Amino acid sequence: MSEVCVQPSQPAAVGHPQTLRRNISLPDDCRDIFITYSVDTAAELMPFVNFLINQGFRPAIDIFEDRVRQMDINKWMDSFLKNKSVLIIVVISPKYKTDVEGDGSDQHGLHTKYIHTQIQNEFILQRCLNFRLVPVLFPSANQSHVPLWLQSTRLYRWPEDAKDLLLRLLREEKYIVPPLGKELMLTIKPL
Repeated sequence: MSEVCVQPSQPAAVGHPQTLRRNISLPDDCRDIFITYSVDTAAELMPFVNFLINQGFRPAIDIFEDRVRQMDINKWMDSFLKNKSVLIIVVISPKYKTDVEGDGSDQHGLHTKYIHTQIQNEFILQRCLNFRLVPVLFPSANQSHVPLWLQSTRLYRWPEDAKDLLLRLLREEKYIVPPLGKELMLTIKPL
């Protein structure tokens, strides 16, 4: 197997013939990313969003969108939730778990719970196969803060798993399976 490198600015390692570098081309309509979060991570979101922007993605998040103030917030959220080419990053934090399992004690908590219900329904309709949801544990979160139904999918820690997260957003595998060799011929000789 060969590892796909996502940092093209670094030179290839000398003496490592297994190192494979290639350009990854992602269609423009796949660069939109919707981020759902709770208010306890709002201060930590800026470096995360900057990382995504620097990698060529267009993150959609309510605190940065002027359009949200001009239109119904549910229509704005639904425009991303219904578009199957948009990946949804679920920022996991202690408050996120409280928001999605509680009654939504604030306006933002209600929006978080609405999004959670929509993505959970999609997950169930997809027979529990995850095609669009990318759960990211922020520093204050741990496994216990992840909703039960989402624990069966790959979790990413921010910022430790930035490379793997980037590969997921690029819809690329970390390891490329080598091609199969020639088929083997099996000869059976009676004794």
